[in-house]
This record gives sequence, C-alpha cells and structure tokens, in this order.
Amino acid sequence: MENILIFKSNGIYLGFISNGFIFSRDGIYLGWLDGEFAWDTDGKFRGVIIEKNGARYIVMNRFAVPPVPRSPRPEPAKPVLPNPPANITPISLSVGYRDSF
Repeated sequence: MENILIFKSNGIYLGFISNGFIFSRDGIYLGWLDGEFAWDTDGKFRGVIIEKNGARYIVMNRFAVPPVPRSPRPEPAKPVLPNPPANITPISLSVGYRDSF
C-alpha cells in the first residue's frame, strides 16, 4: 500500500499514513485513522483528514464536540520512511479549525 503524505497548514511536511497508521516524518508512531477520523496513541480524537489543493492535512474543529476516546491500539511495526517531500504552499483553514498534530 502506498504511503499518504500529510502536511501542516503552514506547508511543512508532518509525516505520513501507512496502512491506516499515522507516523511522523521520522517514523514515530502518532496514531491511527478510522475512516476520516484521526486518533492519537492514547485513543484521543485528534481531528479529521482533509484534502485541499491535492495535499492532505489532519485538522480539528475547536468548536465541535469530540467523539468519545477509543481504546489505544498496539504500536505497529515501524515502516520504511518515504523520502521527505519539499514543503508546499501554505493553506488557509476555515474559522475554528487548526492543525491537529
């Protein structure tokens, strides 16, 4: 399965998704995806994955009520790190939204 690259709204490369698990640019396990919802290693809701201008971001609406925490998942095997991409053009997030990780 192909890695999905993730960026912060300021255009800086955050990390990647491999087999539904979220990793930092250095391969540190950050959490997992369940559909469009992102959860951290403790099972805390961290936001939703969105696509804008062909890039993906994980963002949270500060004004929305978050889902109930989930049970943590076991840490997956560390994947092969993709070549880090160049930073991209920053985007503007809608009012109330912020980067999640």
